Amino acid sequence: IALMKDCISRRTFLKTAVGAGACLYGLNYLSSLHRPRPLKTLKDTRLKKGLVVAHGGQMGGRTEEETVREMTRRALEALGGIDKLISRGDKVVIKPNLSWNRAPEFAANTNPFLVAALIELARGAGASRVKVLDNTCSSNPATSYEISGIARAARKAGAEVCFVQPSRLREVTIPGGKALSSWAFFDDFILKEEVDVLINVPVAKHHSTSRLTMALKNVMGMVGWDRGALHKDIHPKISDLNRVVKVDLTVLDAYRVLRDHGPTGGRFEDVDNSPEGARQIVVGRDPVAVDSYGATLFGLQARDIGFIREAHEAGLGEMEYKLYGIEEFSI
Repeated sequence: IALMKDCISRRTFLKTAVGAGACLYGLNYLSSLHRPRPLKTLKDTRLKKGLVVAHGGQMGGRTEEETVREMTRRALEALGGIDKLISRGDKVVIKPNLSWNRAPEFAANTNPFLVAALIELARGAGASRVKVLDNTCSSNPATSYEISGIARAARKAGAEVCFVQPSRLREVTIPGGKALSSWAFFDDFILKEEVDVLINVPVAKHHSTSRLTMALKNVMGMVGWDRGALHKDIHPKISDLNRVVKVDLTVLDAYRVLRDHGPTGGRFEDVDNSPEGARQIVVGRDPVAVDSYGATLFGLQARDIGFIREAHEAGLGEMEYKLYGIEEFSI
């Protein structure tokens, strides 16, 4: 059943079968684009810190939703304020990890409360539209959207909840690509007409092929064609995709951390939800720096992860994340 619109009501959403095509790559429209949307310029070129890490601690009697919302709000304030990035009238796209038919407790998808908090902050900064979407790996994307809790949380917070559309794929030349000379990207993430501010909201988890998946790999949910083909020589290919996509803000969900059997998860014993090892939200403008910090959550260093090294060597960001200045706090 092909969707007639990008963004759909809850009733239509629940009725939708495969056809928006999370892992479907038929192209009705294909063209070449050589100059993707640039990064959004900050109103004030200085941020307070380059990287902010919010720790959830013991929650202090708060619910998870209250804790995640407060962590998100304070992390962005510590970074310098979301109003430096989002101007009144801006079109904002939020890209969580929505890949799998898993409830939030399994940490296979982004925490829905984090997505909702970002939507509310974006709307508070004057965004004219906030759209939430991902190219899932589920046979039925509507199921992943609903089971993850993100669709409901996003609608409640005032966002448009959308599926990617195969008709909106566009082949993009990858300048300087090491393993890819071009690939198909969805317009929603790369065209100025579609997005003024792109916020990438990955979840920190183990991955059987790339070892970890965080911000840089989450860009794979912004592309089409046969994504399975990207898994051979995956590390330089992840870096190449990030040469095209211009992410304005990265918010890494490490409130729960999937430490094994990723990316799909499905076992509670693989999920870390402890104050000592998880319950963190990491915010920054540089996805390489965010992922470099994220690697430490698994007892690793940035150089241990191929796609982080590749992205750094391609000039896409800094592995030595402390060079930017880092602020950590607990609530």
